[in-house]
Amino acid sequence: MKKITKVVCSTALIVGMLGTAQAFSVSAMIRPIITGDVDWNYKVDVNDVTLLQNALAGNAEIDKSQNYAGDVNFNGVTNVEDVTLIQLHIAGKYEFERKSTNLEHIIRNFCADYDSGKAMTGTPVTFTATMDSGVTPFSYEFLINGEVVQQKSELNTFTYTFSESGSYDVSVRSYNAIDDCTEETLYNYTVVDAYESENPVICGIHTDKDYIGESDNNVTITANAIMGTAPYQYKFTLDNGLLVQDYSDDNNFFIDMHKLNYENNTPLEKGDHTVLVEVKDANGNTASEEFTFVVNYDKM
Repeated sequence: MKKITKVVCSTALIVGMLGTAQAFSVSAMIRPIITGDVDWNYKVDVNDVTLLQNALAGNAEIDKSQNYAGDVNFNGVTNVEDVTLIQLHIAGKYEFERKSTNLEHIIRNFCADYDSGKAMTGTPVTFTATMDSGVTPFSYEFLINGEVVQQKSELNTFTYTFSESGSYDVSVRSYNAIDDCTEETLYNYTVVDAYESENPVICGIHTDKDYIGESDNNVTITANAIMGTAPYQYKFTLDNGLLVQDYSDDNNFFIDMHKLNYENNTPLEKGDHTVLVEVKDANGNTASEEFTFVVNYDKM
């Protein structure tokens, strides 16, 4: 059983995930940072020029987000050159390279290479967090049962070997580059005693993103196997044959949403979709498992 909950310190995200079916809702109220909009009124005008000039002269205070909006040439420094470029932009003589970005970030995925209940004691387990939106670079801090095991850094993975079986709270805290507001994602993770099997065991299946919305053109599903006799071959079947990737060494299944829609006229409808994962080891022994993921848009 996989259970992930998110404690949101910003207004960006509220999440729930149970079982292998994955879904979360993203607030539409993510605050955009518009390049050049120093006073945060959703437009770039002479008031932004005046505010930035006053801030540079020490006559006004602006926060990190406003500084970021004022750095219109993206060199990491807000200065008189940015003031000039904003003036040129207002006069129609200069276009910003980036129009806007979002203030808050979103953790798109938090997963392990071993599913909960498949990791054995003494086995190194790698956890990966993927974040987007917000202002880069992002930083991550990983904890087990509330204790920090990997300090805050830009490294979005960590590997941990559990010495005892049991239930653990594995969490990641994510940080935006210009804001200390964090998101904490909690993974209730179960570790089991060591076991043996002559047949292969599918130890993990996960998507590269938990939320598949209308802006997502594709999704990749990754499977991992243990036991039996390596090397392994993997076969993936989407929705009873809608898309099939026959046995190969590739343990990644790439689903192109647009290709299914426009070439095959078979869009992925909103709702649950099932992938049958089959694994065959070097001796011909097999294992199979179904994985369900959720599409959150109506159809493309």
